[in-house]
Amino acid sequence: MAKNKVSQNPKNTHQKPQTVNQTTKSVSEPEVLVEPIPYTERNFWILSGIITVCALVAYLPGFQNGYVWDDMFYIVNNEDLRVVSFQNFKTLISDFYLGNWHPLTMVTYYIEYSLVKDTAWVYHFDNTIIHIINSILVFKVVEKLSKNFLIGAVTAVLFAIHPLHVESVVWAAERKDVLYTLFLLLSFWQYLKYTSVVCEDTDNGGATNWKSKNFWYALGLFILSCLSKGMAVILPVVFLITDYFLLNRKQIIKIGIEKAPFFIISLITGIISIKAQSDAGANATKVISDAYSLSERFFMINYGVLYYWIKMVLPTNLIAFYPYPQKPTGTIPSIYYSAFAGVLALAIALFWLGRKNKLVWWGGLYFLIVIFPVSQVLPVGSALMADRYFYVSSIGPLVILAVFANRLYQKATTNKLMPAVGMILLLGLTFLSFNQSTHWKDTLTLFTPIYEKHPSDPMVTSNMGWYWFGMKDNEKAKFYFEETHKTSFKTADVHTALGQIYFDEKKYDLTVDNFEAALKIKPKEMQNLHWMLGAAYYYTGKYNIAIDESQLALDKSDNKNQFAQNIMGLCLAKQGKEIEAIKRYETAMKLDAKFADPHINISTILNHKGDHQGEIAELEKAIKIDPKATVAFKNLGVAYKSMGDWKNAIKAWENGIKADPKDGSFDYNIGLEYGQHGDFPNGIKAMQKAVAKGDQNATVFLTQRGIPLK
Repeated sequence: MAKNKVSQNPKNTHQKPQTVNQTTKSVSEPEVLVEPIPYTERNFWILSGIITVCALVAYLPGFQNGYVWDDMFYIVNNEDLRVVSFQNFKTLISDFYLGNWHPLTMVTYYIEYSLVKDTAWVYHFDNTIIHIINSILVFKVVEKLSKNFLIGAVTAVLFAIHPLHVESVVWAAERKDVLYTLFLLLSFWQYLKYTSVVCEDTDNGGATNWKSKNFWYALGLFILSCLSKGMAVILPVVFLITDYFLLNRKQIIKIGIEKAPFFIISLITGIISIKAQSDAGANATKVISDAYSLSERFFMINYGVLYYWIKMVLPTNLIAFYPYPQKPTGTIPSIYYSAFAGVLALAIALFWLGRKNKLVWWGGLYFLIVIFPVSQVLPVGSALMADRYFYVSSIGPLVILAVFANRLYQKATTNKLMPAVGMILLLGLTFLSFNQSTHWKDTLTLFTPIYEKHPSDPMVTSNMGWYWFGMKDNEKAKFYFEETHKTSFKTADVHTALGQIYFDEKKYDLTVDNFEAALKIKPKEMQNLHWMLGAAYYYTGKYNIAIDESQLALDKSDNKNQFAQNIMGLCLAKQGKEIEAIKRYETAMKLDAKFADPHINISTILNHKGDHQGEIAELEKAIKIDPKATVAFKNLGVAYKSMGDWKNAIKAWENGIKADPKDGSFDYNIGLEYGQHGDFPNGIKAMQKAVAKGDQNATVFLTQRGIPLK
């Protein structure tokens, strides 16, 4: 037998024994490999516990965060969430929101708002819970693909706590991201269960089994994913590369036909998504094409692709907005050109490593497929890249890192270091994600670091402006809004906000300019602005134009705009048409019984007629409707004074002080009245109070008479 043969060559039997050289390259000891970690129920639950605890810690600051950016549109100011009704539900599942069609996502907001209104922590908590489930599903899918517990576990843990995922988890408006991922991974899991059966059927060579429940479950879950966010359309292509590279299903035509139902759903979803983007003006193809050459766009796309891989390894200095590069020298910065070399080197490395493990090829292709719709090949929005785009697409690159980690674990020489290295990475990434979560506390904490890096970007300055506008700091809001309009970036909303600020500053010509600009940009969406424009024209003395604008507002509201009716009344009164004016005021009151201004305006007409009793009656009605109507208190005091009832005049002004303790004009009027009736101590005391509140008239009055200001 062959195993008993000593030698085929007799000459070798007399050779002198040779000394073995330990350094000879042709002789090496076999590499010692550690046994892989088995998949057991105990190991699975330990892993799930680690994922849950680490994720809750990493995103803990999110539970204390408020609403930022798109949250205001989706939740806080979304009238469609306010009332539970069939009409509102129909609107939520049929309308486009901010250039997106994601009815299932909107339904989740609808349910939450019905239960807790706009309690922010609930929305953030729900996002986190969905993310934890997604992380566990990542393990289930990757473990099944790799047939290796450690590869699945490393991928899942990195997915759970990676800082690049903070944006998708702690931003309430990114519910669509975590939700579509949930159904996408469930669909993927059902598809793998389906293929595990058909691939075992050697008689049919892995042919399609249209009767499989798992196949149709996968399709149903895929539809739910598409209804959560249009990005889900890439899943059928992911199935194809999974079939070819990992499942050995290489009959392209057959497996392509098998995916036909998925591709049909993708096509329908894609068409709807494109329409939603176009209707919202988010399709930036023309703008970007005008600003950058084709070659510049090519290099910028490469830069964006490389960015995700670099930040996956070094997740620091992350911000919420990465704008397109500026061209101070007429071309994009050189770093964007060098990115192509980095992408090429990455592609070569992945190809080389993938020869030994097809998971590497799969991971690289998976990333390219998932990132493609948001790689700005077809420009959408004003950001070149975004952390949230790496949420689902990260699974491929993280699998590659997990393959590398598994290799180090298997080697006896590096195995002992892995627990320590793993713990350091676990704690480090959790800390970085925790810190990144704090940036999403509010608009100021979110956009301040972005403003420091991109101070001239209009998206950044406009959001800083909105923050201060909401905080009622008009000076800071005006600064950022005006900085925004120094660029070519013009929006109707910013023009409207600036118009309101200038109105408060009594700069009515600037108010008119901004309101007209807003109406020019969005004539339909801003049609309610006509009455405000009418008010601005009224204060510039252009009463006929003010009437025309107010009439436009009435025409577009079936004559049900109480504010427009009120402006019409003011203009008619100025033109001496007081009877017509009163009719307009009365119409406004019928439209809104809680609208105090018409009562005040009627009282002004009655004052001109000398009907002070009627004037007082109207002013008291106004105060009953709006106890903070300071103008009504001032006029009421004047009305009593006109009737010679100075004591009731003082009472009216004292009530005005209660309505607005910071308004020194009430104290000034009281001081004058006391002085005119010989009560100088109380008069001086009231004047000094007015001075303390910053009333200039009181300051001049006391100074001219040599009376101390305090």
